Amino acid sequence: MIKMLISAVLFFGFMNCSVSAAVIKNVDFGLQADEIVITFLPLSAGEASLIQDGSGETILINTGSASSYPELKKWLQRYKVKKINQLIITKQQKYYNSNVQRAVNDYHIERIIAPAHYQAEFQTEKWKEKELFQLTDNIHVDVLHASKQKTAAMDLLFTIGEHRILYAMSSSNEVEEKFLRIPLTDVAVLKVPNFGEGAFFSNAFLKQLNTQLAVMFTKPDRSYSGQLLSNLTAEWIELYDVREGSAYSIKMSLKSYDVMKFSAK
Repeated sequence: MIKMLISAVLFFGFMNCSVSAAVIKNVDFGLQADEIVITFLPLSAGEASLIQDGSGETILINTGSASSYPELKKWLQRYKVKKINQLIITKQQKYYNSNVQRAVNDYHIERIIAPAHYQAEFQTEKWKEKELFQLTDNIHVDVLHASKQKTAAMDLLFTIGEHRILYAMSSSNEVEEKFLRIPLTDVAVLKVPNFGEGAFFSNAFLKQLNTQLAVMFTKPDRSYSGQLLSNLTAEWIELYDVREGSAYSIKMSLKSYDVMKFSAK
C-alpha cells in the first residue's frame, strides 16, 4: 500500500500535489538496508536528482546549469552528502551537465555514466540502448532509449523493489511508440521530459503507464505545454512542480513509499 503525505488540490486547471513542507537545515532518513530515497532537487535552472540507499551509496543524476551549482551544493549539504559514488548524465546539454567537473572535484566521484554518444574530455562509462545495469543491490536500470540525434541523451527506467521510475528525456511520437511496444506499464513515478515544454505523452500512453505521480523541473522562462497539463489531469496524475525552493523526496522500501517535501526557507 502506498502511503502518501499528500492532499491534492486543483491548481491552474490541473492536479498539482500539495504536500506540507518541513523547513530543514539537514535531513537524515535513517535508512534501513532495503530502503532508498530519491530526491528531486529544486534548482533554479536545470535538473538534478539524488539517490541515497541504506548501504550509504549516493548517486547523483545530472548536475544542473552552471549558475545553479551553488544551489546544488547547498542542497547536497542539507542531505548530508560529502561523497558521491556515481554520477549519471542523461543529456549532453547545459541544463543537465554543466557542473560535472566541479562535482567530480568536490565530491570525489568515482564512476561517471553517460549516453552512448556523449562527448567528454573526462572518462565516462557509456550506456547503450536496451542494456540493463545494476547500480546497487536494490536498484536496476534499463536504458529504454538512447538518442542518436545531435544531442546525446538517454531515457532510463529505474526499478527499485516493486517500484518503477521512468526518467524520461524524450517525448516524441517515435519514442512513445517504442515505449508502447515494450510494453511499459506500472510506472509509479514519471520524470517529465524537457521541463514540460513541447510535445508531451498521449493519454493512451499515460494510461498504459498507470503512473501515480509526475515530477517536473524548471529553467528560466519555462513555458510548459497545455497538452501536458490536460493529459495529466485527465489521467488523475499528481504533479510535483520542483521550482519554488522545496525538494521532493520519495522514500521507498521494497513494497511501499512515502512522499516528503522539504523547504530551505
